[in-house]
Amino acid sequence: MKYLITGGGTGGHIYPALACAKGLTRVDPAAEILYVGTRRGLEADIVPREGIEFRVIETSGIMGKSPIDAARGAFRASKGLWEAYRITGEFRPDACLGTGGYVSGPVILAAYLRGVPCAIQDQNVVPGFTNKILSRLAREVYVPFEDAIAHFPRRVRCVVTGNPVRPEIIAAVREDGAKSLGLDPGKPTVLIFGGSRGARRIVEVALEIIERNLLTEGVQVILITGREYEDMARERLSRLGIVPSVGGNLVIRPYMFDIENAMAASDIMVGRAGGMTVSEILARGLPSVLVPSPNVAGNHQVYNAKAAARSGGAVIIREPDLEASKLAGTLNTILGSAKRLKEMSKNAREAGKSEAADHIARRLYRLARR
Repeated sequence: MKYLITGGGTGGHIYPALACAKGLTRVDPAAEILYVGTRRGLEADIVPREGIEFRVIETSGIMGKSPIDAARGAFRASKGLWEAYRITGEFRPDACLGTGGYVSGPVILAAYLRGVPCAIQDQNVVPGFTNKILSRLAREVYVPFEDAIAHFPRRVRCVVTGNPVRPEIIAAVREDGAKSLGLDPGKPTVLIFGGSRGARRIVEVALEIIERNLLTEGVQVILITGREYEDMARERLSRLGIVPSVGGNLVIRPYMFDIENAMAASDIMVGRAGGMTVSEILARGLPSVLVPSPNVAGNHQVYNAKAAARSGGAVIIREPDLEASKLAGTLNTILGSAKRLKEMSKNAREAGKSEAADHIARRLYRLARR
């Protein structure tokens, strides 16, 4: 069978698409997969690394833009629709899956117009605008939590699958992860991660914690800044003579393609509450302190964080309440109790759905065979 997959812009759309692609190769060993994205999204860097055939279309967003930018976006989207229609006609897929981002719009619409059975996978409790619109064209919509169903039109067929998590997230070993980062696997370790594009407020608070030495002695920190904030972080620390080094207690990276190593090396994570981040830490059994972004549509990260907190595997700090002493105190308290860490890890793992990718792949395979 042939499968067309799309989703782009951020890792939160790309990684679930890749997880489903890998699930398809397990469910259907003869699967042919084509991934369609844009040149400007992270997918242009990430997808080719996975050995998956990748083609690009020209498109951009429309919502939230000025009238001039919206008009330009509409022109690019119409061009992208024509390009996607041509690619779909050449590839002739048996099924199409979209995981969100504005690239999904023209690709799903083109596949629908070609008569290809389409499915949508959304990563959040509150679906993104693109996925909510496209759900009306989909045979099935795969959602991470029961709470998400109420946010789609009634006639849409929603299936609670969980978010598809890459198997390497779950399989990564602590010793290997720590070694890859030059850290000691025997020391308590905190991963601070603002998502694929970073989060300035989280980075600033993390830097203050490091500068004021607020964490318990011996705690290691992995700080993933996002590419936009790396120079700021390194310059700020260098003024105090703090330079990350191999064998030290601090690692700074702008981005990690192998985020599974950072997760495996860590005892607790501080980060945003994007749908995929939440699903990965739950499946991994990694305790967390979640700081939902206040700058996302529908406030969906708050709902994601609440779903994780209900499991007992996470605690929430709202961004207006985020400050160095409070975050460091929370981390020191949790890291100082082996019992609480173990309970949070157990609760997270029980709430995670580690088989989501294969579940979705089996349903796509059935759609394709029809």
